[in-house]
Amino acid sequence: MVRRTKTGDDQRHSRIQEYPWLSPVLLAGAVVLELLTPSIVIGSALVAVAGMVAAITATFRYTLLVVTVGVGIIFVAALLSQFSDFAKGVQIVEVVIAGALALAIRRMLDSQSARFSLVRSTVETLQRAVLPPLPTIVGPMVVACRYEAASAEARIGGDLYAVQETPFGLRLLIADVRGRGLGAVSAVSIIIGAFRERAESEPDLVGLAERLDRAVARSLQQGADPFAAEAADAAEAFATALLVEIDRRGTTLRLLSCGHPAPYLVRDGELCRLDTGEATPPLGMRDLAPGTGGPQSCDFPTGTTLLCVTDGVTEARNAAGTFYDPCCELRPAPDGDPERLIDALFASISRWAGGKRDDDMAVVAVARVGAHERA
Repeated sequence: MVRRTKTGDDQRHSRIQEYPWLSPVLLAGAVVLELLTPSIVIGSALVAVAGMVAAITATFRYTLLVVTVGVGIIFVAALLSQFSDFAKGVQIVEVVIAGALALAIRRMLDSQSARFSLVRSTVETLQRAVLPPLPTIVGPMVVACRYEAASAEARIGGDLYAVQETPFGLRLLIADVRGRGLGAVSAVSIIIGAFRERAESEPDLVGLAERLDRAVARSLQQGADPFAAEAADAAEAFATALLVEIDRRGTTLRLLSCGHPAPYLVRDGELCRLDTGEATPPLGMRDLAPGTGGPQSCDFPTGTTLLCVTDGVTEARNAAGTFYDPCCELRPAPDGDPERLIDALFASISRWAGGKRDDDMAVVAVARVGAHERA
């Protein structure tokens, strides 16, 4: 299941809406200025600001209430002074105009919010179609995944994952395409489609990686550059990828990195970065160095969890600009339950980066069913 937490933009918007009391305070200040200060000091400016603040922080009805009360304050002040000078009438006109502008701004924000919600819903539906949630149980393994786009507006990026049970064992793909937003959607669909088609027939990971590379190259030759929202040099289009194969007994891992961050093995609360050997070039660039790299094998002991990430995890920075290191920061790491492990990882990254990130994050965690049930 794909979960989403509030990104920086969402949090800032929420913080603004936490101050609905600010407009009443400004109106109270306007009353004090009108009643307790010399006539040269006026409160119409505070009334106008109160209306604008309400337009930004609250609903249309609340804004209308603030504007109405504000106009009433200035009108009553003018009555008490018996409209002794022309300026009082001007103040009423100014406050009415400012209030009308505040209401118009609130209407505009509501309209934009409705359009944005429609776009967001459409994009999220598209993401679920292209990158559906993974099944929680695949063969002898329990699987958990999480995707989070860096952009609150986009809600979708170029990170992807897929898991498939095959005659060779469980095969997993996690990848990161160049670019983000809707421009990366076609790349995600091409790579996942090729993986689904070839994962059950290619006898080894090298052959599977070559098939994925051909799929990317073929899409470029046909004139569709799925890796950039704008027209970019096709030679720069690529996707880093990690292919994982867990044998049918669930005891051995085979890893093939195509320029992708290494996965981690979690055991007894500790993370260990796995050696993926010499990386092959990213998908779409394998012709630059054919024959380099190859799969690496390692044990997958009972009670361990495999954690695969994209570079949005390893390149998250703190205020000092230091990269996040799961091996150092995620301690203790939850054992046996992939969902709890991902929860802890995302919480740790959020603390490290202060809620600010520049890249999308995708994470897949896999453990044996037996280990999960004993947790």
